[in-house]
Amino acid sequence: MITSMTGYSRLEKVVGDFNLQIEIRSLNSRYFEIIPKIDEFLIEYETDFLDLIKKECRRGKIYFSINLKKISFKSDVLNINKDKLKIYLKGIEKIKKEIRSNEVVSLEYFLKIPDVFEYSNEIKMPKKKIILDSLKDALANFNKYRIKEGTFIKKDILLKIKIINKEMKKIIRLSAGNSKQELNRIREKISNLISNTEISEDRLLQEVAIILEKKDINEELSRLNGHLELLQDFTLSNEDIGKKSNFLLQEINREVNTIGSKVDNLETKHLVVSIKEKVEQIREQVQNIL
Repeated sequence: MITSMTGYSRLEKVVGDFNLQIEIRSLNSRYFEIIPKIDEFLIEYETDFLDLIKKECRRGKIYFSINLKKISFKSDVLNINKDKLKIYLKGIEKIKKEIRSNEVVSLEYFLKIPDVFEYSNEIKMPKKKIILDSLKDALANFNKYRIKEGTFIKKDILLKIKIINKEMKKIIRLSAGNSKQELNRIREKISNLISNTEISEDRLLQEVAIILEKKDINEELSRLNGHLELLQDFTLSNEDIGKKSNFLLQEINREVNTIGSKVDNLETKHLVVSIKEKVEQIREQVQNIL
C-alpha cells in the first residue's frame, strides 16, 4: 500500500474547561524529523506525544502542535484575604483612638485596599489519558489522509508504467522493421568509404555485423521490461516502497539513456524522450511516498 509522506490533520474539541487543539502536517524528506510546538500546560507530556508520533510515522518532516485554551471561568472565585483585612482594621482602630474619632469607615475604602481579594483558580487540568487519546485520533485522521493521497499516487504510477510499456512495444516494432534498412544503410556507407579499397564481401559483412551489434538494443529492452515489471510489483505491494523504487528508477533511467544513445531512427528517439519524461514524472511521485 502506497502512503504519501505529505499529510494533514486538525482536531479541536472541548475538554472540561479547555479547548484542545491538535494540528499535524508533514512534508516529504529523506529523513525522519519531528518539529513540535507544545503548550506550556502540556510540556510534561512531550515525551509521550513524540513516542506516539514515532510509532505512526517513519519518514518525512512532521510539524506537530498541541494547545490548551481555557474557555470557562465557572470555577474561578474571589476570596477575601482575612489576615490582611484584620491588619487594616486594627490599624484603623489605632488611628481613630489616636485622633479621638468615631467616624465610620466606608466599605468603599476597604475595596480599595491592595490585595484584599485573592483570585483563586480551581480549574482542573484534563487528564493525561484524554490528551493522549485525542492525539491518537488526530494521528488516525492524519494517516487516512496520507493513505488517500497514496492511492492517487499509485494510480498515476501504474498509468505511466502502462504508457511506457506501450512505447517500448513501438520501439521494438520499429527496431525489427528497420533492421534490414539499417543493414543496407551501414553497408552502403562503408562501401562508399572504402570504394577505392579492395575488400571481400565476407569482411564487409563482418564489419557491418560488428556495427549492428553495437547498436543492438534487445538487451536494454529486456532489462528495461524486467525493471518495469518489478516497479509495478512494488507499486501493488503492501510495503513501503519509496527507497526501493527510487533506486530502481535510476536503473530504468540508465537503460533508457543507453537505448537513446544507440538508436538513429528519429521516431524511436522521440519515443525514448517520451519514456524519459514519464520516468522523471514517476521519480517525482516516488520522492513523496514512504
